[in-house]
Amino acid sequence: MKKMKIKFNESISGRLMARVLIVSAIIFTLTFAIFLRMAAGKMREEAAKHAHSELSNTIHQIDAVLHAVEIAVENTAWIVPHRLASPEFMYDITERLLQNNEFIYGCAVAFEPNYFLSEGHYFSPYSYRKENGEIKSMQLGSDTYDYHYMDWYQIPKLLNKPYWSEPYYDEGGGEKMMTTYSKPLYDSEGKLYAIITADLSLEWLTELVSNIKAFEKSYNLMVSRNASYIVHPDHNLLLNETIFSSTYGDDDESLKKLQDDMVNCRAGEVLRTKEGQKFFVFYSPVETTQWVVAIVCPRSELYMDVKMLRNILIVFGIIALLLMIAMNYNGIRKVVAPVEDFSDVAKKIANGDFAAELPQIESKDELKELHDSFEYLQHSLVNYIEELKTTTANKERIESELRIAHNIQMGMIPKIFPPFPERDDLALSAKLVPAKEVGGDLYDFFIEDEKLYFIIGDVSGKGVPASLVMAVTCRLFRSVASHFDEPEAIMSSLNNSLADGNESGMFCTAFLGILDLKTGHLKYCNAGHNAPLMIDVKGLVVPMQVIPNLPLGLFEEFPYEGQEMMLDKQTMLYMFTDGINEAENKEKKLFGDDRLIALLKKNAFNTPTEIIKETFAEVKRHADGAEQSDDITVMCIKYCQNTEK
Repeated sequence: MKKMKIKFNESISGRLMARVLIVSAIIFTLTFAIFLRMAAGKMREEAAKHAHSELSNTIHQIDAVLHAVEIAVENTAWIVPHRLASPEFMYDITERLLQNNEFIYGCAVAFEPNYFLSEGHYFSPYSYRKENGEIKSMQLGSDTYDYHYMDWYQIPKLLNKPYWSEPYYDEGGGEKMMTTYSKPLYDSEGKLYAIITADLSLEWLTELVSNIKAFEKSYNLMVSRNASYIVHPDHNLLLNETIFSSTYGDDDESLKKLQDDMVNCRAGEVLRTKEGQKFFVFYSPVETTQWVVAIVCPRSELYMDVKMLRNILIVFGIIALLLMIAMNYNGIRKVVAPVEDFSDVAKKIANGDFAAELPQIESKDELKELHDSFEYLQHSLVNYIEELKTTTANKERIESELRIAHNIQMGMIPKIFPPFPERDDLALSAKLVPAKEVGGDLYDFFIEDEKLYFIIGDVSGKGVPASLVMAVTCRLFRSVASHFDEPEAIMSSLNNSLADGNESGMFCTAFLGILDLKTGHLKYCNAGHNAPLMIDVKGLVVPMQVIPNLPLGLFEEFPYEGQEMMLDKQTMLYMFTDGINEAENKEKKLFGDDRLIALLKKNAFNTPTEIIKETFAEVKRHADGAEQSDDITVMCIKYCQNTEK
């Protein structure tokens, strides 16, 4: 390639407009740049001060409400130990709390198992406020709702201090977003005997944050301590997405700072670029709950006055330039003709004629430099086209590698069914359909010493990160299960391995079982997964009774509890991930548990393979063309052994 040489002797600008153009251009450019920089800096400073003032005021109001709840609970908790001689008086305590605090939706005093022998295993008086304002009371605990294993009971018990729960939708409270304040109660010996709670509707919070009007075109949002959206203009994101999942694939450094500050409960501001538009994000934490409130404002709005001034200066400059051009027309015309020739050449190059002949320039001024630049451009474009071809080939290679990764991932799970055709005591089938090329759902099974070991799981998130956790979990299951006979031991080992060094915060829900094929004795352990459904010989479909435990990967050394039962002949276990019951159609309606149970009742006497086939067909009919948003996995096991032998 010919090396471009640039020489600045005999300048055209010096010959034509040296007396006016140089001085005017320098003064105008410097003044323009300095003034705009100062104005922009001042504007940003004032905007940040105003935004943080609005945030501070809002956070103060939020803290006032939360503190009022804490004070109300503290005052009520003081009464409880003085009334332990009369368990029935606990209902009066919860009702009185609601009567005296209109902003509290519900209150419970949940006692440890068998604390009052006269009241049985469960005793948790609960009062709540109906839509019409009427206060009702009920017994919260039962065999179908063991509150001792709920997060609002377990977490403050484990932490030994009051705890504000993550926001959640209360299905029984009109689909309102709620949060719960839980305070542990201890006796004189320091032993926990109860948890007192207060449920707080977050409708006021949504209204308060949404009504912040720091700037005309700004909008506001709020995230919880686990980075889930709890206030956002797009209501579809609420509790469904996090600041990590909604921005997956964005490697912008400002986003990393924003995510790090929000997760670590720090105030600040960043300039973000999204879809070609720049936004200022001002944010500050609510220390009480570690939630973060943010104001998002387009950069263009903050700099609107600066833009107006810039436009005025630009117009002024254009007018001045036109006057200078008019005064020096004859001189400028002498150099315009070659420029027009270069324009024609540029059009030919743009149309793909990279060999277009350049006009001959004999002078040694800027036109000669332009000639050399065009010559350099011609050679550069040829090289660029070759590089573009290479880039296209690399993109096709990446897509091919993703397809290979999909095939590898699918190859890690059993896919030949029936897997044990020689056995007449077991029928088993499973199917996994990821939402993307690779996914985070998993299932696996194997037989050893006449025992069926099986697992189904769902990794948080989607895409490549989730697929890596899925692969690790599958391989760990095979390895660990060969050394333990107890599901809770296997689950604990899996949890410790996944939690070690888990800086990403990803976790995996799972259900693990060991079925003795000779006796029908089933031992199992659940880690925050959907409870499997049981289909008996009469076609009755009921959920299994499971201890929820925590998902895998959150806390090391978590004490997982296992369970056991006997399976009757012809009993089926239907296990699934939330991609089934949470599948949406175009109207955002969920497939739902009721629809799933009805489907299983209809197909109760079919084989596991037929049941799974009908499941996916029904989910597809429900979606009606809507894009699959989550991985879908189903595993069905039918125990055929005659236990009467």
